[in-house]
This record gives sequence, structure tokens and C-alpha cells, in this order.
Amino acid sequence: MRQQLYIWIVLMGLWTMTASVQAQIIDSTYVPRFKVYTYEGKTFMSGRLDTIDITRDKPSKRELRRGQKRLRRYTRLRYNVHKVYPYAQKLSEMIEEVAREMDALETDQDRRDYVKTKEASLFGEYEDDIRKMTRSQGKVLVKLVYRQTGASTFHLIKDHKSGASAMFWQSIGLIFGINLKQEYDPEEEAMIEAIVTELERGGYNIAYRKYNYSLDD
Repeated sequence: MRQQLYIWIVLMGLWTMTASVQAQIIDSTYVPRFKVYTYEGKTFMSGRLDTIDITRDKPSKRELRRGQKRLRRYTRLRYNVHKVYPYAQKLSEMIEEVAREMDALETDQDRRDYVKTKEASLFGEYEDDIRKMTRSQGKVLVKLVYRQTGASTFHLIKDHKSGASAMFWQSIGLIFGINLKQEYDPEEEAMIEAIVTELERGGYNIAYRKYNYSLDD
């Protein structure tokens, strides 16, 4: 009997707390209806809780515009990340391949010839795609290159080509508002990081409409 009384007191306490919530309750005449019974030495409770509707004030036009603006910004960013991520991924794989090949070459001349050949191959394969990218996509690509390789685009050009080439392309990039020295901080780029993580877990690529991100497909 004491156990039943204790359970009833707890239920009444919970009801009192619920009734004090600062919300609009449609049915203010609600009375809890519970049945407490014992079966095989154990106490059970059964009953029904009526629906409680909690509403909030209608957002202002300013709040709606602000929310729509944030949604458009996120949607555009998500599309851009989906668009350029495969290129950053491919570049990361290519850098590892180039490093292996250059380690196997014996002379500096052989390495220079290899870099020239690889550069010509890359331009032939991806130049049109890169030229079609928007400025926003270019900025995202530079960030993702750093994320995938651990080095900025500027330093990648400097290491695999020359310092003069890196400075030249940095100057061209700055004209279009793209800094090839851009680094990547997952905390500062939390939104991009979340989108890329979604892709890496097998998320659907809305830009390529495929789950395989290989550019060769």
C-alpha cells in the first residue's frame, strides 16, 4: 500500500511540473487517469495521457528572411562541396602516386621530365572541368585540397613544380579572390566538415548523382 501511495505522489508531482511549463496548453481541464495494480507481487501502472499541444509565436518576416537566407547559403555550399570534393580526393591520390614514382627515379632530370609529363596529362584531363568552376567552388576546392593532403595548394605547386610557378599561380588566384595559401581548420569550417563527413560515410553526391566519386567513371 505504501508503494502504491508513493507512486501516486510521484505521478502527481510530475503532473504539477508539466502544468507549470510556459506553453499554450489546449486542454487545460485535463485530469490524469491512471490505474495502479499488483500482479504476481509486482506493481504496474496503466493509463492514458491526453495530447498536449505546445505552440510558439509565429516568426516575424525578418526571422523568416534570415532563415531562408541561411538555408540558401547552406544549400549552395553543400552543392559546391559535392561538386569539388571528388577533385580534391583525386588530387590526394595523385600526389601519393607522384611521390612514389619520383622516389623511384634516379636523376633530377628524370624527375623534371616526369613532372612535365604528368602536368600535361592533368591539364588535358581536367582543365575544362576546372575552368567551368565558379569562384566559390574554387575557394572550396583550395580548402578541401588542404584537408585531403595536409598542405596548401601553393606549397604543393612549390614542392612539385617550383617556387616561381607557385608565386605565379598565387598571383592569378588572388586576382579572382582565391588564396592558394588557404589552410583548413575543421572547427572554423564546421559546415564544410559536416558535409564532407556525410559524403565520406556514403552520402549521396547531389552534384554527380552517383555514389562512386571516381572521376574516371
